Amino acid sequence: MIECVICGWEGEEKDLIMVPTCPDCTTGHLKLFRMIFKKDGTLECPKCSWRGPKEDAVWEPECPKCGSPYLREKQVQK
Repeated sequence: MIECVICGWEGEEKDLIMVPTCPDCTTGHLKLFRMIFKKDGTLECPKCSWRGPKEDAVWEPECPKCGSPYLREKQVQK
């Protein structure tokens, strides 16, 4: 079980949204500075101008409700 630290959303790992982040400067979680998808199938960083294939980007999870990257595993009490 995953929990969002910001909004309190709870769900499974499969429900998380995976977003690409720059491998050089880690830009990508802020909605203002998302990775740019180019027509040739590559990604470009708006901050440091890194450019490369989708496979080279670091894909990180975000909360599907608020878009926060701050997630933690919730301890299930029995």
